[in-house]
Amino acid sequence: MTGTVQDALFGDPVTVEIDDHGPAATQDPREVARIVAAAQEPGFLVVERTGHVLRADPARPGCADAVSRHDGDTVVQLLDTGHLRLRGTHHVHHNGSEGPARSVLVPKATRDMVSRWDHLRPIPERAPAAKPKKAPQRSTGVIGVDVVEPGKALVILGTTGAGGTVLRDDGRYRVENDHGTLVGHASSYRAAARLLARYHGFTPGPVDIEHEHRTYRR
Repeated sequence: MTGTVQDALFGDPVTVEIDDHGPAATQDPREVARIVAAAQEPGFLVVERTGHVLRADPARPGCADAVSRHDGDTVVQLLDTGHLRLRGTHHVHHNGSEGPARSVLVPKATRDMVSRWDHLRPIPERAPAAKPKKAPQRSTGVIGVDVVEPGKALVILGTTGAGGTVLRDDGRYRVENDHGTLVGHASSYRAAARLLARYHGFTPGPVDIEHEHRTYRR
């Protein structure tokens, strides 16, 4: 647990216990450079008794404005690491209140560090890995399903030379390849034909079902 201050910009602070789970310190050099530049012009001020960070208002000498939480946290981070330092105390007006606040100094070492960053070549963003190209899948063309007897059909996958057999099996259809090996089960002859096409590595084409046992009934 740690303490934070509420409703006491310049007066006696009121400490409220909170969980110590503040925002993570920034690791972005661009953000650090931006805050360092702002610390030089127009400048930051820190109310020591409360920890509030303010931005000097160049249009109103002796006045300051609030900063975003992110900017305030980054200023505190750079103060903690020594990249910024506190200097003289000033009397500041802010949001109807007034009191002492210390200005923020940018050491020469920090200015030189940011200057070196400006001369570095930007790190290129890593391009996403190229996805392996899949070979185009061939279509079967028209799939012929010949129902040679009730509950049994022969499947010809177009001009591919591949095929299989479909057998009714307890309310479903058992699908076998040309060698009688089980491929799977389907809900209909049409679904079985498409299953066989995918099993052989083809994109299923239109399915043409012919009931030979009805056409050539003796």
